[in-house]
Amino acid sequence: MSSLPDLPTELLLEMVNYYPELYLDIDDSIHRVASEQFVGDDTLRAPLSDLSYLARHISPPCCGPAQKSKGRAKMLERHMLSIQKASHVLPHIRSLSVTLGECNMNNLKPVAEFIRVLGMLPILQRLTIVKVSNEMVPVLSTACQGKVYLSILSLGFDNDNLAQIIPCFPNIQALTFHPGSGCIPFLRALKGSCEHVHTLNNLTLYANVIESDPGVRDSIPNVRRISVWQFALELLRLLENMDNLSDLRIRYREPLVHVVYGLPLPSLDEIVATAKRVLRTSKATGRKELHIQEFTGDILRKETLIIVGRDL
Repeated sequence: MSSLPDLPTELLLEMVNYYPELYLDIDDSIHRVASEQFVGDDTLRAPLSDLSYLARHISPPCCGPAQKSKGRAKMLERHMLSIQKASHVLPHIRSLSVTLGECNMNNLKPVAEFIRVLGMLPILQRLTIVKVSNEMVPVLSTACQGKVYLSILSLGFDNDNLAQIIPCFPNIQALTFHPGSGCIPFLRALKGSCEHVHTLNNLTLYANVIESDPGVRDSIPNVRRISVWQFALELLRLLENMDNLSDLRIRYREPLVHVVYGLPLPSLDEIVATAKRVLRTSKATGRKELHIQEFTGDILRKETLIIVGRDL
């Protein structure tokens, strides 16, 4: 039975032109910007409203009754095989988000198909990999061994053990972590492998690691933009005196409790004051921006821009 990838390339490109900046559900666990997720019905309403236009391009089998789902056990494998069959679409794919949660030691084929697909996407720029179990990390690392993906500029992960595959992506410019996950293994892996990283999203810092291994900061000399969800002031101060930091984004959510271990949590005003000091100590020249992004749940409700150096 025909499926979406069987449509003419021109029609597929017309359809995706209606999509906003893409944040899939599995991306949301990393990016935490639920308000920017697309809604399928609204997104596709415009191109699909003209049924006569579609009728000229879709063969009758495509309009047949939907088949019953075969379950999620082999969903990733089926998706990867479908992409491979749609050879006319491969040169146009710029973003790929994959969840490997179904993979285990008894179900390894989806990993092989995923790696095969990566090698078939010549202009892929953004890759998000989530839900990789610790037992599958060595399998994925072995599958990636010796491979290099030069087109990928942005990576997103939710398992810090995947740091060992970082050398496969030497041209990455942006690295996004799951909020609260360990970032240090990735920072160490960047040194000597990825020299173009200028953006770190959802960075988590640990004072004991930074102080015992100052070389960690040396691995990100070119970083210009950092976003953080973590607001302990002493940890935020670990970003002082960076070489090129000029854009600091504080993602603030009103805490459910205001006292932890008998100590009051910092107020938003205290966080802003500390963040300003971080930017003032940066060796970067030119404009320095502090973005305060205030969230209700996972919904961005307010963003304030402060130009540090003039608006103090």
